[in-house]
Amino acid sequence: MLTLISKSVYVKQIAFLLIVSILSMSFTMHAEGVVLNAGTSVMLETMSTISSATIAPGQIVDFRVRYDVKVGDKVAIAAGSIAKGQVLRAQKSKGLGKEGFVEIQLKSVKSVDGQDLPLTAGNVFQEGENKQTLSIVLGVLVCILFLTMKGKNAEVPAGYETSSSIAVTSTVNVN
Repeated sequence: MLTLISKSVYVKQIAFLLIVSILSMSFTMHAEGVVLNAGTSVMLETMSTISSATIAPGQIVDFRVRYDVKVGDKVAIAAGSIAKGQVLRAQKSKGLGKEGFVEIQLKSVKSVDGQDLPLTAGNVFQEGENKQTLSIVLGVLVCILFLTMKGKNAEVPAGYETSSSIAVTSTVNVN
């Protein structure tokens, strides 16, 4: 009789372990990793207007990924993800007709698993309108006050498209 009870307990314990194992396997999601190669193109767009009149060097600017970046049929970087850029140079328009300009270096983009992937080969450069010749001619011929005429500030409109590339080969976990 003791042997029959111990066998019954033993069978119940094994059955319990099997049920727990099966349940834990069915609810565990394994993320599949895909390799995103260096040089993969990423299309970006500005999220808001950027003006040389209001921006300063060192400032961080947000961009949005325009299209999904896929490896095979898996999305590694989703459209709408945020990319970061940093203002390298910016100058307001000046007197004597000098135009303003802004240069932004694209730095990183968020993958679907939350990694910040570094970007390369993507600078945005924009210049305003140069009115230097007009300012000098009018200043000499008409009135010296025309020498204080400013050029136009540079503006990068919201929705401006630019392309960048992934800097290093990375593994991205996709579901």
